[in-house]
Amino acid sequence: MNYKKHYPSVWDLEAGFEKAVPKFAFDYVVGGIGDEHNLQDNLDALKSVKLRPRYLSDKANHPDLSTSLFGETYSAPFGVAPVGLTGLTWPKAPEHMALAAKKHNLPFALSGFSTSSVEDIQKAAGDCHWYQQYATIDNEIDLDMLRRAKAAGAKALIITVDIPTNTNRRKNVQNGLSVPPEFSLQTLAQILARPRWAMATLRHGVPEFRNIKPYMPKGLKLSELGSYLNDLIEGHVSIERVKWFRNNWDGKLMVKGLLDPEEARLCKAVGVDGIVVSNHGGRQLDAAETAIDVLPLMRDAVGEDMTLLADGGVRTGLDIARMLAKGADFVLLGRAFMFGMGVVGNSGADHVATILKEEFRATMGQIGCSAVEELSEFLVPNLAR
Repeated sequence: MNYKKHYPSVWDLEAGFEKAVPKFAFDYVVGGIGDEHNLQDNLDALKSVKLRPRYLSDKANHPDLSTSLFGETYSAPFGVAPVGLTGLTWPKAPEHMALAAKKHNLPFALSGFSTSSVEDIQKAAGDCHWYQQYATIDNEIDLDMLRRAKAAGAKALIITVDIPTNTNRRKNVQNGLSVPPEFSLQTLAQILARPRWAMATLRHGVPEFRNIKPYMPKGLKLSELGSYLNDLIEGHVSIERVKWFRNNWDGKLMVKGLLDPEEARLCKAVGVDGIVVSNHGGRQLDAAETAIDVLPLMRDAVGEDMTLLADGGVRTGLDIARMLAKGADFVLLGRAFMFGMGVVGNSGADHVATILKEEFRATMGQIGCSAVEELSEFLVPNLAR
């Protein structure tokens, strides 16, 4: 199939994703919390940001997409966000996404709740490897995971702090999706309706949490795993706990999930290198602010010398430009790459990265922007949120 013709945008991949994977996998990826207002807020907030083009210029005929971040130079100002249960969309999805990231010279962040381990990703990601960790109740587990991530070549560590309580997402409950996934008549019917996905998954086996597996109690029943994982993750993460991670990780450190400027200042004060401004893709609090609305406040709080990354609702190269114009230094995307994996298969992430780079390059050329760091000059302030 000519994927470029049939799926020329991430929006087309999202539409195809529903027909490519079982319903429980589709709803897990696209779904949000509560009534899913925050999902729509993310999209609407991005759409509201307008850019003012400058056409009487010839300096942007060949815009430079390259971006310096944490001492590394990437080919574009975006990367793959950490996403849990990635193997639910396609077998070995994390490895294929990591390979695509390395090919395009973009960072790939492996989730601690991924279906591939840091060791699995080491060769695939190369120098583009980041690792994301949730703070657990066991310092020894955290220390060992940091050791493993460092040994596997992770250049940066992300600590995600915005899941202090267990949440029930309505669609997951309705579709019978559990952690780990269990087979019932309902889920079996959904699987049989997607034979391509079913055959691929059958060949590779049921996805499992490969990073966490070494620490699980021996003899733990599958039915008990969900409760074990919920109990393993801490509640609210204190600034002292962030400082603990700072003291035990000698690479670049980011904190993901902050929306409050004062908390960003606290992180800067204890030596955090970057903040990922995020509402967890609308999956945690249905009344949360959007990253793009909060970005100017966060920039004012931490100044120009601290790195701000952002995610949430990004589907296009234009959306990436909007995030950067509002104050982000870099943009992360999760769902977009998951759509590509589910629809296209092994080369899905490569297809998504190609789409986004082409769209971003076209946006910069259209508005007359020659370099990524100049995008804020094209923001229309009186219409931006």
